[in-house]
Amino acid sequence: MRRRISRRQARQRGGQRLFRWLALAAAGLLAAYIFLVETEVKPRLDALGEYHCRAIVAEAMNAAVAEALAREPALVDALYQVEHGPDGRVSAVQSDAAALNAARVALVGAVQAALEALEEESWQIPLGSLSGWTVLSGLGPARTLTLCPEGYVTGTLEEDAEAVGVNNTRYTLTLVLQATINLVLDGRGGTAQISERVPIASLLLAGEPPTYYGGA
Repeated sequence: MRRRISRRQARQRGGQRLFRWLALAAAGLLAAYIFLVETEVKPRLDALGEYHCRAIVAEAMNAAVAEALAREPALVDALYQVEHGPDGRVSAVQSDAAALNAARVALVGAVQAALEALEEESWQIPLGSLSGWTVLSGLGPARTLTLCPEGYVTGTLEEDAEAVGVNNTRYTLTLVLQATINLVLDGRGGTAQISERVPIASLLLAGEPPTYYGGA
């Protein structure tokens, strides 16, 4: 004998099925959202954070070096000593190690001070703009990107010699700066490693390349 189901029971069962379907749909949407955030949003936010950081920090580094050299041109005035042979040709180019180190310390200090003077900056970026989908650009809740300019700067000097044209040699001194900058990406702390090469001195010699080139 078949049991008859009342309308009330049918509505209850229908409501339960609807609730299950809604719960499954919500779980699916949540899983899709988490997948989107982990695979698209976070990598794009990290890349965007590093891009903004590099642009701001590199500009500050170059400006700090330029201002320091304009303020103290003597830092690079006597870095090289050119020696000539009996025939008058350039026989050697000698760099002054003490002068090089003094220039490095002064310029790295100027860059460190410039970065410490930078103010904290924040950007609000819509989630849709980080999804990679053009139709969602500018839509959705915002993610916050914060640049905390406090960081640690180190610097080394690199000397290079290259032939320029016919019987010309150019000696270039480059300050290689490395900075570790703090970032806050959507509440997650992180760091960015910024490297910048800044030429600080150049010497052009005419004639045959010297037979010796080195530091004092």
